[in-house]
Amino acid sequence: MIAVVAVLGMVAGACGKSTEPTPGTSKPPTADLEGGTLHMAMLADVTAAFDPQKEYYSVTWEYFRCCLLRTLMSYEGTPTDEGGAEIHPDLASDAKQSDDGLTWTFTIKPGLMYAPPMQDTEITAGDFIRAIERTANPKANVGGYSFYYSVIEGFDDFAAGTADTISGMAAPDDHTLSITTTSPVGDISYRFAMGTTAPIPPDAEGERMGVAEGHDRNYGRFLVASGPYMFDGSDTMDFSADPKDQTEAPGYVPGRQIVLVRNPSWTRESDQLRDAFPEKIEVRIGGDNDDLYNQVAQGALDFVVDGAVPPEKIRDYQTNPDLQDRINIYASDAVRYVSFNLAVPPFDDVHVRKAVNWAFDKQGFRQLRGGPSVGEIAGHIMVNSLEDNILATYDPYPTANAAGDVAKAKEEMKQSVYDTDQDGVCDAPECKDILTITDREDPYSEQMALLKQFLEPIGLTLDDKQLERGTMYNKCNDANSKHALCAGPGWGKDYADGVTFAEPLFSSAGLWESCCNYSLVGATADQLKGWGYKVTSVPSVDDDEATCAALEPGDARFKCWAELDKKLMEDVVPWVPYLFDNSVDILSDNIKNYSFDQFAGLAAFDSLAVPGNTA
Repeated sequence: MIAVVAVLGMVAGACGKSTEPTPGTSKPPTADLEGGTLHMAMLADVTAAFDPQKEYYSVTWEYFRCCLLRTLMSYEGTPTDEGGAEIHPDLASDAKQSDDGLTWTFTIKPGLMYAPPMQDTEITAGDFIRAIERTANPKANVGGYSFYYSVIEGFDDFAAGTADTISGMAAPDDHTLSITTTSPVGDISYRFAMGTTAPIPPDAEGERMGVAEGHDRNYGRFLVASGPYMFDGSDTMDFSADPKDQTEAPGYVPGRQIVLVRNPSWTRESDQLRDAFPEKIEVRIGGDNDDLYNQVAQGALDFVVDGAVPPEKIRDYQTNPDLQDRINIYASDAVRYVSFNLAVPPFDDVHVRKAVNWAFDKQGFRQLRGGPSVGEIAGHIMVNSLEDNILATYDPYPTANAAGDVAKAKEEMKQSVYDTDQDGVCDAPECKDILTITDREDPYSEQMALLKQFLEPIGLTLDDKQLERGTMYNKCNDANSKHALCAGPGWGKDYADGVTFAEPLFSSAGLWESCCNYSLVGATADQLKGWGYKVTSVPSVDDDEATCAALEPGDARFKCWAELDKKLMEDVVPWVPYLFDNSVDILSDNIKNYSFDQFAGLAAFDSLAVPGNTA
């Protein structure tokens, strides 16, 4: 997850460098960059084995957008200043909204076929209905997508099992898809650019879920591609067999490797949004962060997907003229933060949460990630682009050099019931050995040591659990884990609107949809009791979120999100946001072109050109 994340930047020509967002130029000639094998590495696997209805993770979203899945609408895999935030028809040829704003009609491009073994099957309108029905199915969807589609008429009834169909979706013919919503929605096109809406092909038996039938838990292992790549060996899958007897494509081995090869059904003429430069993409899963970046420097690897470039590497690449064209630093639409569980003492007390905000050494956290190059200090929650920069200079907990202020933290702590003698030090038993979840990879262990250091003067001590990244997110997302702090997450927009922060992170929907309200904001008394908490109430911003979401795009909506952000920072205080993230990538000498995908917040994998690199 992290869901974590969308970032800017395209590099002209071969590669580029910047410490600020840098405009790119037009795309280079395609023929000169095609071919070769791109060698990448990932520290951790994707979170849900490539199941489109379960994956809520930016890394997987890039694999879907660039390579494996096409959707009704999609993006170009470029930065904002190159149109990367703009939505474009993909499998649809056009989209029209009715005069009352309630019905959208998409025309599906004819003659587009799935990857093997379904290369003789055309993509048709009913395949999108199948995908949304699977998104509504609680047995198949645990990724947190459903709240984006509840606006479709009948979606919630189908999800609850009280209706046999989603009444607001219809396919009058193979190339026409109609979507009716319960209220006017101006961003349906953005919602139908998410991987969960990608078409699912039918099977020969006519099962409701098509080739996904019988794969509620593991459809990602049997994924049928519609993009320029497919898992190696996809042609060996046999959907005529009973689901329990079907064998998955060997190109993806969880925890070990991902191998993507050309989808022979895809043509460049039918797809204006993807470069698809590499002939093949090989990805190793696992390893040591520093070692992987050493391999990139040596040319043994081309790119690390999910790592953190070591600070010394950033310095080397920025200062060495021979390396400066190998580093890419671009501003991100993502935030890094530490979240409080508002149902776990002492963080059920807002004064304790505010005290931590005052004590927090944001500058130190940034230095451990690599210094100013990795991002701007964050003074609030939602990234500025989603609020039209209304809060660009806002910070309710300002400290000198953003290094924290223990004196102000103690003044705040004195107001807490957990400071029994009002000396500014949390001294109740709940202040000791606070269960804290974090990532085990660099630089999180160093950040954890610093966190312990600046919390100790205000009486808070931590019992930290450093976990593999996917496990960390699962634990942070599990209300039953009773964690008090999550110190590893990051979050970026799902698309260019504040609802993509507010609803999944701070509404009750982010609880019952299983993602990603780690603070339990908006939890009901019954929910808290069911999870075994003694705390009986926590703040809610559901009404505020609904008010903003109902507004038309424009100044009023921007202002509404900014006001909600201020309420969260000053009254609710679910987080310490510490960094508006930059993306930092270093590239091997093999890579001849680089682009950044604004949608997923990662390099556009299909634009990492390695012509002639077949080793």
